Amino acid sequence: YAYDDVVRCMKSPRTTSVGQYALFIGDSTVRDKFFAWARLVDVDVDGDAKVHSDITVRWPGEAGIAALFVWDPYLKGEVAQQVLHGAYNETLEQPRLVLLGAGAWHLRYANESGGIVNWRRTMDGVVQRLAESRRDGAAPIADHVYLSPVAPVVPDKLSPERLATLDPAAITWMNAYMQAAELPVFSSWTDMARARPLETTDGLHYSAGLERAAVNLLLNRVCNRDTIDPHPPMRTTCCFEYPAPGSFVRWYAAATLTALALLVAHSRWATIPRIVPSAATLRQLLVFGGILLIMFVCDRTPLFEKLHKHYIAWVFTAMLALATVGGAATWSADKSEAFLGRAQTDEWKGWMQIVILAYHAMNASGVSGIYNPVRVLVAMYLFMTGYGHCCFFYAKRDYGLQRLTAVLLRTNVLAIALAYVMGTSYMDYYFAPLSSAWVLIVWATMRVAPAANYTHLAWAKLAASAVIMCLINGLHLWPFALLERLGVMWSAREWEFRFGTDIYIVYVGMAVALVRLQYGSQLLVHPRWPQLVRWSVPASILGLVLYFYFELTRASKFEYNKWHPYVSPLPVLCFIVLRNANAYLRSHSSAMFRAAGLISLELFIAQFHLFLAADTKAILVLVDSRLWFVNFGVTAFVFVGLCQALGSASGTITAWLMAKVSVDAPAVDIPMSELPVAADRPRALDRLASDPPLLARMASLPIFDSLALRWVIGLFALVLLNNYYD
Repeated sequence: YAYDDVVRCMKSPRTTSVGQYALFIGDSTVRDKFFAWARLVDVDVDGDAKVHSDITVRWPGEAGIAALFVWDPYLKGEVAQQVLHGAYNETLEQPRLVLLGAGAWHLRYANESGGIVNWRRTMDGVVQRLAESRRDGAAPIADHVYLSPVAPVVPDKLSPERLATLDPAAITWMNAYMQAAELPVFSSWTDMARARPLETTDGLHYSAGLERAAVNLLLNRVCNRDTIDPHPPMRTTCCFEYPAPGSFVRWYAAATLTALALLVAHSRWATIPRIVPSAATLRQLLVFGGILLIMFVCDRTPLFEKLHKHYIAWVFTAMLALATVGGAATWSADKSEAFLGRAQTDEWKGWMQIVILAYHAMNASGVSGIYNPVRVLVAMYLFMTGYGHCCFFYAKRDYGLQRLTAVLLRTNVLAIALAYVMGTSYMDYYFAPLSSAWVLIVWATMRVAPAANYTHLAWAKLAASAVIMCLINGLHLWPFALLERLGVMWSAREWEFRFGTDIYIVYVGMAVALVRLQYGSQLLVHPRWPQLVRWSVPASILGLVLYFYFELTRASKFEYNKWHPYVSPLPVLCFIVLRNANAYLRSHSSAMFRAAGLISLELFIAQFHLFLAADTKAILVLVDSRLWFVNFGVTAFVFVGLCQALGSASGTITAWLMAKVSVDAPAVDIPMSELPVAADRPRALDRLASDPPLLARMASLPIFDSLALRWVIGLFALVLLNNYYD
């Protein structure tokens, strides 16, 4: 929380209190909380200026009180009683927040205070007064009333006088008594103090940093409803009201239930209306819709708890070690020894996605030494985009809209659906638009003067394309103004950063593809090829060492980002050389990583709301959050299973949307990424599924056979949805 947040909270129009300030009453441990709060209002507050006295902090430039501390270690003073009875007047206005705390002095000066016996009577009185204040017509104490637990002590650091009186067992009993009495006590403060014994020098009072964290918990509880926008993207994980499902979610749920009803009707109707998809398609539509609704319930309702993410080095290391063991245990032979074959690239995508999941789950983005290599993983994905699609266009010479549309649909169907269901931006799932943009760029580069792809002019085309894209991104020439006129709000800065950070690696992938396709046979028979292969391995190892030395010696990840477009090709190419160093490595891969690679797109996109939560700000809790490692395993198991179902459903939906009107065309199961193009049938994707497209069935017009027209209709529908459900 910052100053502006505190102002917005304390001066919220939703408050029912008269005063716009926080009142702290208690001993020196409560005073520490007061100073942590006060420094959010005025950083120059002197925490050592006054001892055993009342302290007032005012809003900067105003006469109004922002926070007030009343020294009353026994909660028997006049102000404490006035507050507990709600007897406010012109001298003491009703505060927005009251924090009470006592106990340490009852132990420290037991003869004077009456010890634990009197402390318990005081707590019983607080319980009674809080109960009375909740009755209809009773004088309210404040909008929020909380008690501070008795601070746990570190005996080794206590002075002899305190050590003789501040009994840890007694403190534990006192805190347990307050919880048993159902007092609104912030017990999490006790857990924080016990977990950080090094944060205290005298054994009783804790560091300003720990107290600031404790007060931030209090602010989250008190202020989130007034300061946090409950609409996506989420900024917090607790203490706010989730908005009611929007109209699109309700319509989407109704459509999913309709699919269920039609699926049931399929088994009972003698004849099926032509507008109704096949049972297999309906089943996958139902799976897709049901999983997205599950994601909505998990991430947009309070039904499941969300756990804030923290980076823990040993946990992150353990995750990667477990993944490595699993990958090694499933190492097996493949059918092909091809350079960057299908099994190898699936494996590559799989282990990278596992690393990215661990990276996000552990909030490792704040560690520059981890963030930088993960940026390289994104570059590796985009390298495969350039390499794979360049190889396809070169070998198949198929530049038609059929395959291009199928690839774009498969890449985007989940991201677009989630953007509307979850109320997020399409750009939040940045890999889908980024990959789609580069697919279009590779297609356009290869499509222009296609005959040149088989000559040396192909390199000129690559260079020209790279120059054009650098100019567009560098000179801010993207058509964001047009998109805004259509109601599509994209962050130009975010897009230019994402696109520019990896702007060269796709062309490196295309270049590797052209070298392999144009010169591969010549290189293999070159007399110096064995020598080149032999020296490439140590050179690649050296290249990786140099890269890691470079990235670890950057001052911050922000400085590294400036260098990333230029240095990222080095580790990518070095990895490729090492992974294909000999026939054994080329002919073997990890089955576990291959399986993950087959659903890597779903794993990346669905993690935002199903593995993580609050738009990646937290971890989804399906079991007791205290058993965090068990929860992690259960959540991961459910997440992977649902992603497999999403992958199958997305493929079916893509095939359904791509099908032609003619219901007589036979269904053929053709892998989308490796489509053969027969001489007499250049549009093989026309036969991807047996179901005609929905609009064509409804209209029964041959004009809907036009894929270009479907593009126009689809984009128009998305613009309408974007404006209507914005």
